[in-house]
Amino acid sequence: MELTSHRVLPARREFLIQAGGGFGGLAATHWLSRQLPGAESSSPELNGGLHHAAKARRIIQLFMNGGASPMDTFDYKPELERLHGEMIGPKEKPEGFTGAVGAVMKSPFEFAQHGETGRWVSSVFPHQAEIVDDLAFLM
Repeated sequence: MELTSHRVLPARREFLIQAGGGFGGLAATHWLSRQLPGAESSSPELNGGLHHAAKARRIIQLFMNGGASPMDTFDYKPELERLHGEMIGPKEKPEGFTGAVGAVMKSPFEFAQHGETGRWVSSVFPHQAEIVDDLAFLM
């Protein structure tokens, strides 16, 4: 009898919970690697393809269990506006839901494109919208 191995990949939430402190490890690795001889080289094959040394000095990691919905902050979903108020999906209550299944709801906040990149930002973050080209987004 041949046994097949099935590897179950963690869900996004599980990955983030397990890797929540991962930025500390990344920072330590970077700091320790700079102590090695020749570490100051800005050769593209040694620094991930950059033609200059990295300049980031700080990372702000936001892990908000129960925090703001991405669809109300930076993840604009125009389809939600089109489907607003419609009943879609299963006729029965999905597993894990404790309340009644309701209609699709668009974000209660206005979205607009900002910066040279045209990044969508909601009205929740007016100050971040002004500096959106200086921010990095992990999607």
